[in-house]
Amino acid sequence: MSNSVRTASLSRLSPAAHAHRLAVLVLSSLLATALVANIAKAQTGVGATLTPYAGYLITGNWYDGPIGTNLSTTNAPLVGGQASIPLTKGIALVGNLAYAAGDLRIGLPLLGGVNVGTVKTWLYDAGLELGGLPGKKTGIAPYVQVGIGGLTNDIKNSLFDVRASNIAYTGGVGLDIGLAESFALRVQAKDWVSRFNSEDAVGFRAEGNLTHNWALTAGVKLTF
Repeated sequence: MSNSVRTASLSRLSPAAHAHRLAVLVLSSLLATALVANIAKAQTGVGATLTPYAGYLITGNWYDGPIGTNLSTTNAPLVGGQASIPLTKGIALVGNLAYAAGDLRIGLPLLGGVNVGTVKTWLYDAGLELGGLPGKKTGIAPYVQVGIGGLTNDIKNSLFDVRASNIAYTGGVGLDIGLAESFALRVQAKDWVSRFNSEDAVGFRAEGNLTHNWALTAGVKLTF
């Protein structure tokens, strides 16, 4: 193999490799956060939390084509979990992992669109949370989150079965409603801002939209 061909091959694989490294890094952060939260269970008043949740994922278009056509995933139910450990008063380290399953959809003018496959999406990030209820308190408190992570899409139909991973920047707002000591309801709206990685999926780069993917969720926040 010539040097030019070898260089081209490495260049083609680079975005996927970067996405893979990002996924490993973020998932490692999630595991570390969960481990710290688990250790904190044995300590009184540490304030580590675990929040299983469910909700709905509202996705943006990957690509917009001519005369009103587009390519996207359909909006879909979502489930996930979030762990956090306080760093100082009002600031916590947060890790998140979620899953949604929808359809790959080609949007068509007048007709609305047609589903041409299925898409299983993993969303993951690590970041900081500001605000919220302090450990083992009741009441109502808002909070905000910022972080970095990724989206991994497993895309499948009768002709192909591919995977694409891309970086996502996240920001969210929510509300804690403390009903009892160590137990609260948590509602949240979180945006995953990303761009579909076509090179990872099909081997060539096609610049798509910078999409907003809103996860609207509600869950039970348990404080240890």
